[in-house]
Amino acid sequence: MGRQQSLQPAGVALYRVGLCFIVAALLLWACVGTSSQAADKVVAQLTLPDALTLPNHSVRIEARLNAAGQADKRPLGGVSLHLRIDGKDIATATTNDAGQASFDYLPKMRGTNVISLSVDPAASVSAETRDATLCVWERRRPIVVVELESLMHSLPSATDTTGGGAKVPLEPVPEAAEELSRLTQYYYNVVYVPGEALSSMGATGEALRQWLTAHKFPPGFVAVPGSGGLSAILDRFKQEGWTTMKSGIGRTRSFADTLLLHRMEVVVVPELPKGELPRKAKGAHDWKEVRKRL
Repeated sequence: MGRQQSLQPAGVALYRVGLCFIVAALLLWACVGTSSQAADKVVAQLTLPDALTLPNHSVRIEARLNAAGQADKRPLGGVSLHLRIDGKDIATATTNDAGQASFDYLPKMRGTNVISLSVDPAASVSAETRDATLCVWERRRPIVVVELESLMHSLPSATDTTGGGAKVPLEPVPEAAEELSRLTQYYYNVVYVPGEALSSMGATGEALRQWLTAHKFPPGFVAVPGSGGLSAILDRFKQEGWTTMKSGIGRTRSFADTLLLHRMEVVVVPELPKGELPRKAKGAHDWKEVRKRL
């Protein structure tokens, strides 16, 4: 009897050691399996532009999913995407063969909303969550078009970005955010457009939105020019009934010339050198003078 009692603690210890080995093996298997699954996923990139509509009018939110490999940019179909607006789950859609997915949404109130889009965790694809802005505006409120270069200390060059347009590491004009916020608080809605310098460096809508948010600029619609440039953007807004787009604030002669061709008033800040400012454009020494010129 005494011999059996002396062996019992040793048996318990052996049992515990064996149990620890089993648990460790299971954890190792789970980690290897998870790492293998992550390694097998295709790295992708979501593209989510801003959206614009009226209160109580349906809007279509469109997205695109492409492979993000250096030599692999193919569209990715059959992937489930989840849409959230202001943190609330709204809908799920599956990308088609062209990598595109769309969501219809009916906003009730005027304002700006944060759109977030993510890839389903169970998908064979991994991509960073993308955010954009849903602008719900009333037609009677004036719209001001702002050239993003006018918000920056210096004009950007191709060396001012890294990662194929992934960053906009430029410092803003100190008073620009405050002055533009005053303009938009009670009167204007704002449409931000990159000029030729930012467009040539490949700045994406996502990067531009992040830069504006980081430097506390008021929310607005970011319009990235396509093949038709700024002129096509202005035409599209007016064709869609946004006829209160009648003024703009920019930095470059090309921006001013384009707005004047569309019979819009334009303020150039900082003021261009003598002889370079278009005849019908207004110049402002700095952003504090802009409100006096509009």
